[in-house]
Amino acid sequence: MLEHYPAVATAAGLVSSPQLRRMGTIGGNVCVDTRCNYYNQSYSWRKAIGFCMKKDGDVCLVAPGSPRCWAVSSSDTAPALWSLGARVRLVSPDGERVIPVASLFRDDGIEYLAKRGDEILTEILLPPADGWRSTYLKLRRRGSFDFPVLGVAAAVRMDGDVVREARIVLGAVASLPREAARAAEALVGERLQADVIARAADLAASPSKPLDNTDFTHPYRKKMTRVYVARALRRLAGEPEIERSLEGIH
Repeated sequence: MLEHYPAVATAAGLVSSPQLRRMGTIGGNVCVDTRCNYYNQSYSWRKAIGFCMKKDGDVCLVAPGSPRCWAVSSSDTAPALWSLGARVRLVSPDGERVIPVASLFRDDGIEYLAKRGDEILTEILLPPADGWRSTYLKLRRRGSFDFPVLGVAAAVRMDGDVVREARIVLGAVASLPREAARAAEALVGERLQADVIARAADLAASPSKPLDNTDFTHPYRKKMTRVYVARALRRLAGEPEIERSLEGIH
């Protein structure tokens, strides 16, 4: 897995804590519930503010004028699998179906999965690596246990030093993983050089629309989309990495 699908291996290794990784499944992380500052609290805390739309209330406290819930997708593995064109097998009493990971999610904080209630995710199907390079980067306050505040999965298929195909998928910036299609398109036919990487990173910030629903401020999280996409692409280009502390990138 690490050799052929490093983005998936890295993302799986960054989920939660070692104890929970040993008990859980990758399917559980793919389908993990959306999260929000107003939802992931004790019952007494939520009752004190009048509850929210996701549980017991009827108003989204992130966007009170919105008719929908804006809780955020918090899976590490979903963006990585999406970037590599993975599919999932869903099984129910009526039979089974295989759909792309990209079709598994809905842009809604409550009804966030296209999986029916009687379906179980039983298998994840990855296409042959076929020359794809991939990576996954995760922004979080602590270096262990925390859910992603931003996830960046990037995958490129190279012909020599020229990009022939590319995908960039962002996690934790919406109620579903968000594909940065224009950013990926900007890489095709190009070499992974500094100016190309900078342009793709700028384009990736457009579909990144974080709200005030998780850790850090949403302007900071949007800024970090550019930073982390650029870092991911430099990693795929084989450039030496420069370690930066979290404080150093504020």
